Amino acid sequence: MKKEDYYEERGLDRIIGLSDAVFAFSLTLLALDLVVPDFHGGDAAFLTQSLITEFPRFLIFFMTFFITGAYWISHHRIFRFIRRYDDMLMQLNMVLLIFIILMPFITKLINEHGAVQIAVIIAALGYAAPGFLLTGIWHHASKGHQLIDEKIPHDFIRATKIKSYITPLVFLFSMPLSFIHPSYTLYSWFLLIPLKFFIQFKYKATWYKD
Repeated sequence: MKKEDYYEERGLDRIIGLSDAVFAFSLTLLALDLVVPDFHGGDAAFLTQSLITEFPRFLIFFMTFFITGAYWISHHRIFRFIRRYDDMLMQLNMVLLIFIILMPFITKLINEHGAVQIAVIIAALGYAAPGFLLTGIWHHASKGHQLIDEKIPHDFIRATKIKSYITPLVFLFSMPLSFIHPSYTLYSWFLLIPLKFFIQFKYKATWYKD
């Protein structure tokens, strides 16, 4: 291995390693907003009712975990094809990690103020930002094959760009629903789960194998 290739590989390993650590840390912190009900010597019915009351928090937890996990999968897939890096790639990735770290804050914001329109809009923007940044990373890396393998076909590059836009656009398009009622925006986000599975199934064969 050439010396410059060794340093490129080591540099990418550090970028990916830091990113994985941030994703893992953010996913772990999501659970801190879950509350164990105060039992105070009550009976099983009281505890059951308390857990039911906490169900919306668990629902938001699972949704945010799914969204963050989906972004980690996209990050993994994109960096699978990146062979080199530059300052712009590192800067875009660092901004992406800022929003990943903010995922626990967004979860808490929804749990405490989910009925307030501005809170829901801020959350939608916070959920959408990592998706647009991941798309920006792929745009930058694949432009003229400057940071990716030259053998990757243009059809695959274009298909990856299109799929990267789907999740953040869902959040942007959900924002007008908050003018009807903030809960409509929240409910629309759960459509991402079947949508992501549908897209994964439909385009499974289009993933380029390096």
